Amino acid sequence: MLTAGVTTYVMTNTKETMFSLPSLPQLLTGQKPAPVKAKVTELVLAHTYLCGSRDEERKPVLNDSIDKMLGDYAGWEIIGYQNGKLMLLKRENDISPLCKENGYFGINEDDILTLFNGMPKEKQVIQTYYPINTSRMEAGLPKEEVEALKKGIRIRDLAEYNSVLSTFVHFQADGTVSGGH
Repeated sequence: MLTAGVTTYVMTNTKETMFSLPSLPQLLTGQKPAPVKAKVTELVLAHTYLCGSRDEERKPVLNDSIDKMLGDYAGWEIIGYQNGKLMLLKRENDISPLCKENGYFGINEDDILTLFNGMPKEKQVIQTYYPINTSRMEAGLPKEEVEALKKGIRIRDLAEYNSVLSTFVHFQADGTVSGGH
């Protein structure tokens, strides 16, 4: 059985090309089918994490498959569509892979509780939280805990992240207790 006049999609790294299979007259005369340009939308999938980190993944999607694709991303928030880009957001109730891999709590030069990518001395800030009353902290905690914060407290998961925030929230400079976010 010979099929002709069928449209086929080909996906390359970042663009899709659409072409038609030759029709019967084209097959008989040896003519090549003319390429047809497919409309492509760039899908941007953004994840935000409790630790303040955000990452994005980008992928091309054919416009005629957007409805199916949106079904695949149920629970994601549509945050925008502009210039052929569809942006979806998912708020993760966890810390990011970056924070799990290399996150350290410390205090910056202004005595603000800060989450760093790497040791605090490297000064690669992920997120800042609140000012710490260092004299009240030094009076209220064992010296080892104070020194640990100054050097950097490694976090590997959400439980460690929450533990550090709940320990040091009591030493906020303004004296109020908050969630720290």
